[in-house]
Amino acid sequence: MKPSLAMLTKSGLWQRVFRTRAEDVLPHTVTHQRIYIVPSKRGLAFLLTLLLMLIASVNYSLSLGYALCFLLTGLFSATLLHTYSNLAGLRIKGIAGQNTFAGELADFLITLDDLQDRQRHGIRISAHDFTSAPLSMNMAKPATTCLKIKTQSRGTCQLGRIKLQSDWPLGLWTCWSYLHVPRHALVFPKAELESPALPVQAGDEEGALAKAATTGDVSGLRAYQPGDSIGSIAWKSTARGMGLQSRTFDNDASLAATVLDLQYASVQGLEAKLSRLCAWVLEAEATRTHYALRLPGVSLDNGYGQEQQTKALSALALFDHKGTSAL
Repeated sequence: MKPSLAMLTKSGLWQRVFRTRAEDVLPHTVTHQRIYIVPSKRGLAFLLTLLLMLIASVNYSLSLGYALCFLLTGLFSATLLHTYSNLAGLRIKGIAGQNTFAGELADFLITLDDLQDRQRHGIRISAHDFTSAPLSMNMAKPATTCLKIKTQSRGTCQLGRIKLQSDWPLGLWTCWSYLHVPRHALVFPKAELESPALPVQAGDEEGALAKAATTGDVSGLRAYQPGDSIGSIAWKSTARGMGLQSRTFDNDASLAATVLDLQYASVQGLEAKLSRLCAWVLEAEATRTHYALRLPGVSLDNGYGQEQQTKALSALALFDHKGTSAL
């Protein structure tokens, strides 16, 4: 069975021209097969002006008019090569997406370099509705620019197809090249603004936790949490009017009776529950409280720190409506 013209167009020519599917790999070097160049609006106005000058020169037999028309036409043709060369041979070395929260901008850092050791000017990179500032490159030194993509909801923010464009030096021509690589940034749920206190669950190990809370070397103070051992309370700080504070110890990894469970987020709607869990994760990190995360299909062990926070927020970002996570 022979493929239809529509199938060939969709699978071959359309992808080759517009790069609608994320099939490119990095590092990627812009070659002449991937560059498109046409006169810009300024270039079209320039050509129209040359045409009017040529008509006037023919009508009035102006030799200097002919010379000026031919000179400017040569200039117009020469800039085509310079505009094309400004983009040809450029290499996109890497693209890294920075995680963010829903409603904020997701940053994608794009690193470019040049194996031909040439200076480049006025290179712009665009994706979606955002265009980066003109970028210049000095010889073989790598350059980095940032694309900002607006996010709406939690999940993943796909970078999609990016467009490398240049109209240097005179803006008479514009050339561009498409690149589509599978890059995304995680979008965490938006944290609830006024969330209740962290839930604490001592469970069956309450006695062991209370014992561990008063052993080891004191490493600092944190706000008192319901369920903390009485022996861990810093009474001297309380006497000074600093409120209830609990001492933290070097073996604080065994203190964590805080379990962040979806069922404890007593609000309506899945997204509202995840927003509350997100606020609890951030609060636990801010107060140096060890915590565990429980979601349907996801169980994150007790921990604390940047790695624990990233794992927890990633689980919240990828948690779907069917009660599973992509982690």
